[in-house]
Amino acid sequence: MKTKQILVTLLAVAVSALVLSSVPCASSAELSVSAKKLVGTWKLVSIEERDASGKVVVPLDFGADAVGMLTYDATGHMAAQAGRRGRPRLETEDVHRAPAEQAKAAFTGYAAYFGTYEVNERESIVIHHVEGSMLPNWEGGDQRRKFTLAGDKLILEPPSFQAKGEKRARRLTWQRVR
Repeated sequence: MKTKQILVTLLAVAVSALVLSSVPCASSAELSVSAKKLVGTWKLVSIEERDASGKVVVPLDFGADAVGMLTYDATGHMAAQAGRRGRPRLETEDVHRAPAEQAKAAFTGYAAYFGTYEVNERESIVIHHVEGSMLPNWEGGDQRRKFTLAGDKLILEPPSFQAKGEKRARRLTWQRVR
């Protein structure tokens, strides 16, 4: 039953992330100067992950060559997806019948969420107000990211987190697509 719940959640969020909410959140005139600079589509360039000692390590969830897309729109909506490149295929197209280990690998190797966003310009923080997520624990909460904009590059740094009981820090570099 857990496998079925994980796969249903995985599919629902993946589909939901493709369709942003149609209820307007903010007009482009209401977005801050920094928020307006975020508007667009961004392709993941790299994920740098460090362990508690500061040593660079391979990202546990996404591997050394992750793929991802991030979108901010002028109405204050956002969607983010990132995943391990080359994840193993499930042995069946019927996701409800996939073996538990395959389902777990699919789930832990991919992240997706969507919602609205706002920018705290004073602290250089973008706050993602999560409406839907592959990780149900994030739904209804906020994901804060320190951000740096440099030309067509966007660097996001989430707070440190736990991965297999170890403290990790992450820095994601994105390239503007449009």
